Amino acid sequence: MTRASSPLTRFVACAALAASAITAIAATEERAYLSKPEIQASLIGKGIVLKNLASGKLSHWEFHPDGRVVAVSRSGLGSASGTWSIRDDGQMCVSMLGRTGCRYWFRKGNALANADSRTPDAQTVAEVSFD
Repeated sequence: MTRASSPLTRFVACAALAASAITAIAATEERAYLSKPEIQASLIGKGIVLKNLASGKLSHWEFHPDGRVVAVSRSGLGSASGTWSIRDDGQMCVSMLGRTGCRYWFRKGNALANADSRTPDAQTVAEVSFD
């Protein structure tokens, strides 16, 4: 003899099914790496806030059209300036404080972020929000 499932049991089962569907959709959502013109249109001349995912720290960045970049820590660590350039493959490089770091920018859904490489499983380094 089978018992009818309670409303709570049915709700939990539906919620689990919905969560599985959302996870499957998110997993299939691919990164769309930005081209050089897309980076220029999206980032240059605009103030952006970067959240470093490893440290959780926030910083405000301005990429100026003349190739200058200014970054200000929102965690009280100070500021720095330098230069930026974009390679033909969409890799943006920033030279600042005697070092050069390069990242690829991508969209995933409505979010903008960057990573060290263009591989699908490259760890996201920072996420962007706009001022």
